[in-house]
Amino acid sequence: MHYIAENIPREVNGKIWAALIAPRPLALISTQSASGVPNIAPYNSYAGLATYPPMLGVSFSKRGDEDKHTLENIKATQVFVINLVPRYLAEIMNQSAEGTTIEDDFARLGLTSVQADTVNCPRIGECPASIECRVTSIFALPPSKCEFVAAQITGVYLRDEFVTEGGGFDPMAADLLASVGAEDYLSLNGETLHLPKTWG
Repeated sequence: MHYIAENIPREVNGKIWAALIAPRPLALISTQSASGVPNIAPYNSYAGLATYPPMLGVSFSKRGDEDKHTLENIKATQVFVINLVPRYLAEIMNQSAEGTTIEDDFARLGLTSVQADTVNCPRIGECPASIECRVTSIFALPPSKCEFVAAQITGVYLRDEFVTEGGGFDPMAADLLASVGAEDYLSLNGETLHLPKTWG
């Protein structure tokens, strides 16, 4: 089978790329609005860009022609936190995408809000690691409607139980979760999960 990309049916398009570009690391991105309302949303379109100074990038799609809350908050505050998702937060990760109104997502999801050390933004206390980021640039990705955020990493929080003897991070001990399809996930310790979308 061969597809011409522009001819792939819309209902199939997302599923194909989710399965082909895999595995992808999962993050719960925490932000807060200009008025201080915290937001949490799941993302799997982020990647490391540089190591010195450390940088990462995130691609954001739109909701229609409007920015989603996460990108709206990032544009307003210029900061965000990447919270790594372990297996034990898989179901909460899936639920986090259900929120469409502006509300305190920490309270909605029963997660602990902890003030990040280097940016004015909360991180998720239950996550094994959190990466604090400050925006360096935002640009469009034509011909798509997506926008790409490049950011410098200003700080990293590691939970003590996942810190290695040499001061690094043990992703296997944290049993991090990866996306391997539109609704399929794989933990680093080998468990496969199917979590149907409960939104949109």
